[in-house]
Amino acid sequence: MKDSNGWEIISTYSTRQAVEDGFLVKVDSKASEEAGIKYPVYLTRAAWDKYVEVPKGMEQLQNLSGRLWDVLFMFAFHARNVSSNFLQYDFISYLPDECNWEPNEKLESPENRFNRLVTLKAVIQAQDFDDPSPAIFIMKPNED
Repeated sequence: MKDSNGWEIISTYSTRQAVEDGFLVKVDSKASEEAGIKYPVYLTRAAWDKYVEVPKGMEQLQNLSGRLWDVLFMFAFHARNVSSNFLQYDFISYLPDECNWEPNEKLESPENRFNRLVTLKAVIQAQDFDDPSPAIFIMKPNED
């Protein structure tokens, strides 16, 4: 098999395989539609685990659906003003004040070290090799 430039394709890794392997998490369409998103949405495992999963010790304060809403709604809010297939956007995530800060996180307010201003990136592209319909892939800025 060759790509559009005539290069021989040695190996491929499909979206379906990445979901099966756990490297991508497919968002339930009901959740993304509630946020105003009409295309399928996938989050990388790293983004899902850090910003959607409820951190240990915060189960009484937050839930998974609320944290997912924050990621999806802020994507949809910022995407309304973008005409390209790439977007970097910020949202506030409530996380424990531990030594696990990442380059895409900033202190939102000196008074509250639990709120982090987080930057994520989103790309809209073909859902898979055999499915050219659009899908949205949300990830940390250093991921591809």
